[in-house]
Amino acid sequence: MKWVVAAIVVFVAGYTLVNVHFRKPGRAFRPYEDMNRRATTVRLLSAGWQKLPADLTRPLEKPGFGATAPVARAGNGLGPELAAAFAEKPALPSSIDRVTAPESVARGENYSVHFTATLTDQRLQLGHIEALRRNNEIVLVPVLERLPGSNLLSRWKDADYCALVPTDRLEPGPYTVRLAASGPAMQWTLLVR
Repeated sequence: MKWVVAAIVVFVAGYTLVNVHFRKPGRAFRPYEDMNRRATTVRLLSAGWQKLPADLTRPLEKPGFGATAPVARAGNGLGPELAAAFAEKPALPSSIDRVTAPESVARGENYSVHFTATLTDQRLQLGHIEALRRNNEIVLVPVLERLPGSNLLSRWKDADYCALVPTDRLEPGPYTVRLAASGPAMQWTLLVR
């Protein structure tokens, strides 16, 4: 019996050392999510879309920039061309209620878009935002994620957010920016100087 216990201890210690030494850094491979992400990237690239880096934050104070762009309602959802490029359509907020964004920005600066989004379910939260560009069109896709656990709820159905998009990859000129939602989207014009 001693030999069995000794063999188990040696095996567990050896396995732990090998696992820690050769483990891949970062998160582990998740087949379903990672393959969907790869398929979406391939479809977006073949349709002419390019991903831009974007950050989503919860603003602490109201935006304080000069002239704001006039914002208008646009069609529902992602639009037929962009929706076809997603392997699995992202969960979108039910509506975008208010958008405040500057009408122009200098190339190389961060473009700041402040908006209020209404969630479809209080078990969801706005997790991240994707910025997609094709020619002179930019689409901001706010993606909802499920809150961990079964009893957690968002405090409110609507909340203020701030999306920051670096403009160093954009050529100077006018762009049409659209903020997608499952209901009507918001759209405005941006001038990169």
